Amino acid sequence: MDKEKRVEWEGRIKRAISDYNSAKKLIDGDEKYLDTAVYHCQQSVEKILKSFLVYKDIQFEKVHSIVYLVSKCAKIERGFEKWYDSAETLTPYATVFRYPGDYFEPEIEDVDEAIGYAKEIINFVISIYLENKDYDGKLVK
Repeated sequence: MDKEKRVEWEGRIKRAISDYNSAKKLIDGDEKYLDTAVYHCQQSVEKILKSFLVYKDIQFEKVHSIVYLVSKCAKIERGFEKWYDSAETLTPYATVFRYPGDYFEPEIEDVDEAIGYAKEIINFVISIYLENKDYDGKLVK
């Protein structure tokens, strides 16, 4: 991987982990920000999947659809196929709570589920990097 691609790849991993950790902090304590937390879960998964596509030098559209990204990743690595249901759940969180209008507030169970999906998908992707000895980071908690 050339230097420019590596910088992009590592940046996407770092931002994915940051979004994941932000989601967890947003539900810690008495004052919870559920809508923002599920948004950050979606963002963390979007970024880690895009990191995988950069890692494999696969072009992708500028989209927020986790379903689309999982599909692209599954064409390269079949293990991604198990994330289609999670992708269906996470994809709407990119926009549904971001703008004013008629929308519902997520429940804490929705956020817990989204955080669980984000953790599993991030760790799945990172484990591929670790397995190939291309990444010196660690799995998320």
